[in-house]
Amino acid sequence: MTAPSGSGAAGPSRGGAAGDSPVDDYLDRLLVAAPGPPRQVRALLAEAEAHLRDATDDGVGRGLERSEAERQAVARFGTVRIVADAEARRQELPFGTLVRQIITSALLLGGIAGVAVGASGVVVAAMELVGSKTFIVNISSHTYLARSDCARWLAGYPGVHSCYQAALNDWASDTIMFRLFAGVLGVMALAAYLLLRRRRRFGDLPASVVDTIAVTVYGLAGLWSLGLGVDLLIQQENGAGGRLAVAPFALALALYYGLRLMADVRRAPVGTAV
Repeated sequence: MTAPSGSGAAGPSRGGAAGDSPVDDYLDRLLVAAPGPPRQVRALLAEAEAHLRDATDDGVGRGLERSEAERQAVARFGTVRIVADAEARRQELPFGTLVRQIITSALLLGGIAGVAVGASGVVVAAMELVGSKTFIVNISSHTYLARSDCARWLAGYPGVHSCYQAALNDWASDTIMFRLFAGVLGVMALAAYLLLRRRRRFGDLPASVVDTIAVTVYGLAGLWSLGLGVDLLIQQENGAGGRLAVAPFALALALYYGLRLMADVRRAPVGTAV
């Protein structure tokens, strides 16, 4: 059964046959070039289409053919690149907002790193208990020890009669205490992060940016610590445990944020930046 002329499920477009409309062609190219999340892209396209359709109708009212009216409307509206660049500038974050996002994200990643170092301090303390102090600090009987330092170390450990043993005790204690102190600072940084995030003016950097930074920093730190620890083990030198203790925490964080980054990329619309 033949549909009556001018009716049917798919009538002719306002610009004629598919692909012949300058307005539709312009909107298609703008859709590809427009920056920002989908909701903002839809809003830009709706605004552009409304303007172009109104200008086209005005041209038709002045006696122009619709295709010519569309061509003139598009020419007056501006090129796709000009409109897309203007929209990108409109979506740019104010500098103050960017600084606040950097601060909060730095507190988050720095706080997590501090807690990881603090946790490694607990591991180092356990290594000292089940192993020896020389496993966690790189010192040996051949290490040069200045006399002034020896006097200070011996004064701190009056029951020890060897400068080497006093230095070993002092360095092992410092290795553990500094890491635990870093853990306390990490907790304080995370608390500050949570307080700032409760304020509307403070937010995080985009998730993909935070995840990329985290994977890079934690991954490099973990591989560096692991490499140094393994090297000391191979050379049978002291201090391997102190290097190895932080590696599992850093690499675990790198893995976690790496998986998050992969999820960020997979969720991003095709052809857009995450």
